Amino acid sequence: MHKKKKRIVLIAVVSGLAVNLALFFLKFYIGLSTNSIGIYADSINNLIDSIACAAATVGMYIAAGSSSEKYPYGFGRAEEITDLLISVFICATAFYFAYISLERLMYPIPVWYSPKYALLIALTIAVKAGLAVMFSATGKKAGSSTLLAMRTDSVLDFFITAATLISFTLSEKIGYSLDGVSGMLIAVIIEVGGIRMLVSAISSLIGKRDESLCLQAEKILREYGLENIGRINCHRYGENRVFTVSLTGPAGDAVSWDLLEKTISEELNGEIYFDGRSKNDE
Repeated sequence: MHKKKKRIVLIAVVSGLAVNLALFFLKFYIGLSTNSIGIYADSINNLIDSIACAAATVGMYIAAGSSSEKYPYGFGRAEEITDLLISVFICATAFYFAYISLERLMYPIPVWYSPKYALLIALTIAVKAGLAVMFSATGKKAGSSTLLAMRTDSVLDFFITAATLISFTLSEKIGYSLDGVSGMLIAVIIEVGGIRMLVSAISSLIGKRDESLCLQAEKILREYGLENIGRINCHRYGENRVFTVSLTGPAGDAVSWDLLEKTISEELNGEIYFDGRSKNDE
């Protein structure tokens, strides 16, 4: 990732950190003031997003570390390790909220509705929509999967907070047991997201095959005249990719290897190596 794109990603992530932290303090205060477990759970969800943004910043900084003889591809997988730790924290937090929401259902406590607080929660929904738009625009511009993932999370949070606001508004008329249902719903959504993130992080660390990148590499190889292509594997180290290709027959001398390697480097930000037969076999 170029320096300009890294700066764009960094600014977006830090902005997300600041906004989510502000939303956490606001919702946490409202949750305690109104005795709403749904709003309280939603505030912790924003705290989790803040932690995720902070971890993404640290992960980007570590992953940008220069390579060495001991670590030839730098610390590119620091981001996956960070994602793994965050996902475990998210799953544990969701389990805690499921427990206290269930307790609220079993032993209901009145929720104190306030139009002023309802308006503030409505404003936080608009803020989350703005974050989603920002992450989407900057993520596409910088080609950052991290920002696009944050966009998806912000869209999900938009609906979570909307459901929380509806629950909070209706609690005065329907009854305070609705608050426990809202908290349980948020806990389940956070748990599902945490498990998906955990599975993704583990898959990346184990070395799951990236079909999309392999297909892109195969397309470039065929454009340069390579037909005897066997299996292509892609190993990811953050933004750096290493491709290994097995050839099923002689490659011939017509292939411009230097240009091929340059194209792989520029378009896929990777290095390419050939197993089995040498690329110079005749």
